[in-house]
Amino acid sequence: MRNELCTALAGVLLIASVPAQAQTMGGQGTNQSTPMQRAPAGTPAGVNAAPLSDQDFVAAAAVADRFEIQGAKLALVRAGDAKLKEFARMMLTDHKAALQELEAAAKEAGVVMPTEPALDQSHATKIVALEGRTDPADFDRAYRTDQMQAHQQAVTLLETYQRTGAKNSLRVWAAKTLPVVKKHLEMLNSMN
Repeated sequence: MRNELCTALAGVLLIASVPAQAQTMGGQGTNQSTPMQRAPAGTPAGVNAAPLSDQDFVAAAAVADRFEIQGAKLALVRAGDAKLKEFARMMLTDHKAALQELEAAAKEAGVVMPTEPALDQSHATKIVALEGRTDPADFDRAYRTDQMQAHQQAVTLLETYQRTGAKNSLRVWAAKTLPVVKKHLEMLNSMN
């Protein structure tokens, strides 16, 4: 389980360093590691981590929000657990708002908000896997697992940028979004 979490954490941190390059390649370019991946093992989230570029942060945060939105839409249709469907409704509301606020913060910071690809390969693979789950109980387990991993990764991403980011509007967005993501994580923990 620990290895799966480490692998998942690395997945969210793998983003294209030049989003335009990924667009040109139809989203099939190889993702390059971000400075955050080069932090020493065991480093608490955001502590002594190399700063993320503003563009890398915006791209990673946009992918995270888009993943939450797509996963929530699936959960509203396929989840068997009523609490999980309620959680999915909250994910749609909160992450749509976060994505709009991120777009405004990026614009203020002079950072281009990536539009394509909507998801990186890791997140797109998870969505495809969720789409293939027809048994509601099986879907529920997979969705919860994906959500736990995604929210843990988002906490790390937000804490890191909040501490090391260069653009004030993006640091403010990270600080505002972090408690919401932590609340989501607490809700997931209580469902497990």
